[in-house]
Amino acid sequence: MLTNKQPRQSLKTGFTIVELLIIAPIVILVIGTFIAVIVNMTGEVLVTRGANALAYNVQDTLNRIEADVKQSTTFLSTNNITPLTSPQGYDDGTANFANVGANGNMLILNTLATTGSPIASTSGVVYLNNMPNSCTSTQYNQNTPMTMNIVYFVKNNTLWRRVLTPANYLTAGCVAPWQQPSCNPAISGAFCKTQDERLIDGINTTDFSIQYFNKASATAADSVAIDSSQTDATRFAALQSDTTVVASINMTQTIAGRSIAQSGSIRATKLDSIASTIAVVTPPTAAPVAPSVTASQSGPTQATFTWGRVATASTYTLQYNFNGGSWTNGLTNSTATTYSVSAPAGTVINVQVTATNSAGTSSAGSASLTIPVWNSLVYQNNWSDYGNGYATGAYTMTSAGVVVIKGLIKRAGTPVPGETIATLPVGYRPSEAIMFGTSTSTSGADATARIDINPNGSILYNNGSGGWLSLDRMMFIPSTSSYAWTALTPINGWVNFNSGWATAGYTRDSAGHTFIKGLVASGTTADGTPIITIPTSYTSDQYLHVASTSNNTFDDIGVDTSGNITPKGNALNAYKSLQISFLSPGYATWNALTLQSGWIAYPGFATPSYAKTSDGMVSVKGLMYGGNTTAGLAIANLPAGYRPKEMHIFEEACVNTYCRVDVYPNGNIIEGGGMSSSWSSLDSISFMAEQ
Repeated sequence: MLTNKQPRQSLKTGFTIVELLIIAPIVILVIGTFIAVIVNMTGEVLVTRGANALAYNVQDTLNRIEADVKQSTTFLSTNNITPLTSPQGYDDGTANFANVGANGNMLILNTLATTGSPIASTSGVVYLNNMPNSCTSTQYNQNTPMTMNIVYFVKNNTLWRRVLTPANYLTAGCVAPWQQPSCNPAISGAFCKTQDERLIDGINTTDFSIQYFNKASATAADSVAIDSSQTDATRFAALQSDTTVVASINMTQTIAGRSIAQSGSIRATKLDSIASTIAVVTPPTAAPVAPSVTASQSGPTQATFTWGRVATASTYTLQYNFNGGSWTNGLTNSTATTYSVSAPAGTVINVQVTATNSAGTSSAGSASLTIPVWNSLVYQNNWSDYGNGYATGAYTMTSAGVVVIKGLIKRAGTPVPGETIATLPVGYRPSEAIMFGTSTSTSGADATARIDINPNGSILYNNGSGGWLSLDRMMFIPSTSSYAWTALTPINGWVNFNSGWATAGYTRDSAGHTFIKGLVASGTTADGTPIITIPTSYTSDQYLHVASTSNNTFDDIGVDTSGNITPKGNALNAYKSLQISFLSPGYATWNALTLQSGWIAYPGFATPSYAKTSDGMVSVKGLMYGGNTTAGLAIANLPAGYRPKEMHIFEEACVNTYCRVDVYPNGNIIEGGGMSSSWSSLDSISFMAEQ
């Protein structure tokens, strides 16, 4: 059975215009409500966050103020570091700060400078140099402490913290302080090492206030301390009795369209209620006074100059000259108060010292010292000066750098071979053991003796007499000298004795003296047979007979114009000392001696003459014969300028045996014991000219 079905119609979707007109306002209302809720929530968040940040900033600032107040020494009406170094002033120049006035309330603190962060347990106070003790003194911590200023102030709607320091803060103390000068971050300059701390923005001068109290429990504020009609001095005087500060911040800021108020205050008391007595460090306003300088001899050729600390001086400058010559810088802007200068014997050392601070330089303080020509020997083992006008025991160093010893000495009791007579200081010692022959008295008669000098400076008695013993004519090159020795190998069977004794060699000083050294042994003793040979430029211009020592007895050495150093009449060779010196050719002008008492120049040998070298040493040479050999007679006379101040005794060679010759302060060369009319030598006389 067939049925008739109608086709199914499709369903239509979407909103009709009427429906849209009805729904749209509802949707807009919902969205608007949602947006309003979101905006309101965002505003609440911004306000809350801003209020929290503002509260934090206010409290953090107050905490910082509390910490600074506790560590402060004094509350100030205006900064006491004056003048301020630009750009540290309120105007970013040099304008002072004031705790009250047209620029609003400020908190100005005087505080101690420290070696590190004030809250660190390892930090200490920075003490001022020379106030009154030197930083090197064990009492430096009794000096006045260094102080600085901390200022809290409002400028351009911002609360700032600035550290003010004196201009000389880096050099005024015993160490550089941990604190550094700060300035406006927008200002650059060499003086400020850091920026001011930016504490709170959007603050007016009326939003920051300070009150002062005379004790922590006080309820009545010090009205004079904040009275803008009072002078700075009056407010400062009032502040000296105050120990406590109440700092208040009351401010309002607009955040997310809302006015947010925040306030806070803190009460802080200085930890040291009497710290206001600590002196204020301010740059000096005037140059220091001239130092008072004193001089003292601190070594054989050294002078030390000292001066007391000068008030307000930060550094010192020293210059010196020798004998009034050109000035030489010794110290420049130094904190030292002592200085040592070395110079040759007889030199006048002049010194001038000036003191400097930030305000200027003082006039010069001055002092002078003459390095003595001679330094006294310090005797040991009962040795002492003989006296009676003879040379006192002493040593010196010539301007040519040669050590010279003089003196006639005696001993209480019997001397012991090898005992020390005296000890030479460092710088006046030989590099090897050396041996000299000299004069002494034995059983009332003149005789030969032997003296040794060791590298440790000891002058040793070896043989002779304690009745009297001469140290005259002992000259040698010290171990500290820059002179170079030329080593020689002894010839004709001679060898170096060694065992610490000087080995054969020669050198010459800058004044022209040739020095021979060495202890030799075992060679041929025939007269004229060389032991060593030196270059002719180093030898004498005439034949010399120079006194020496061999086998603990007298010996003499020949020096010829060919440079041969030869033995003379003493046929002993167990050991022979070559420790002699003489003038090289061309280094001095020889002047003829006028011989007396019948003496005549011996032809073919050194002509009796005298000379003085650039170092002030007088040398005499000459071989003579035919004279009256009576002791005490004059052989010749040296003119003024070639004379010693005291009597000297020299060992000489007379027919290859010991004899004695004296030189007096009046210039007379006097016969001693043992002179021979056959021939007698003057070749071993050498001394410092002193008159």
